[in-house]
Amino acid sequence: MGTGSISKTNLLVSIGVLCFAMGGALFLIGTTGRGIVVAAILVVLGTLALVGSRALRSRDPQGVPWARELPVAAATGPSRAGTIGAIAGASLCALALLVALLVAEGQARGHGIFHLIFGTIALALFVALGRWWRPREGTPSLRVPLMLVLWLALAGAFLESIGAAGYDELNSGQRIAWLTSVHNAVAPLGALTLLVIPIALIVLCSVIVGRIRRSPSAP
Repeated sequence: MGTGSISKTNLLVSIGVLCFAMGGALFLIGTTGRGIVVAAILVVLGTLALVGSRALRSRDPQGVPWARELPVAAATGPSRAGTIGAIAGASLCALALLVALLVAEGQARGHGIFHLIFGTIALALFVALGRWWRPREGTPSLRVPLMLVLWLALAGAFLESIGAAGYDELNSGQRIAWLTSVHNAVAPLGALTLLVIPIALIVLCSVIVGRIRRSPSAP
């Protein structure tokens, strides 16, 4: 499979995974009315993108099994984009923690810390995968779309945490209206953590097992 075909395949896979993730997140937060229509459209678009990537991949006469996407090369450290993403995520994490401690009151503080915990887990997975996950060169990979969705999820969780500080002490009404608006606006992104964290954990376990098997000291 040529480099151009691989790039197109990776792009379609990225679009497909992102559409599926966003559609799933909308369903998870209990969207209704037009939200259901949007979620359904995203799922359909994701399906079309993945079918298109499959069609491009089938042009390779030897085939490229998805198992080959598991890491097979030694890690050389995070990429520049991964480093920037990690720094940006860590900055959001620090800001969310400060807002939860200094701005939020009463039960709203617990609400903010709840989102902060999920964002921190997603950030840790983003850093670990960015450092250690290296798929085989010259094959389609789920690395880019998964890392993209993972970063959107962690950013959404931290922004939700910041927005949660706008609720009152009983976490039932607005105290700072613009903050609660931020919380509600990024809720679909924050909900991505429920989908992508388990997937990222499975991939990280595969990465670790692969590294152990390739270790010179492995039997």
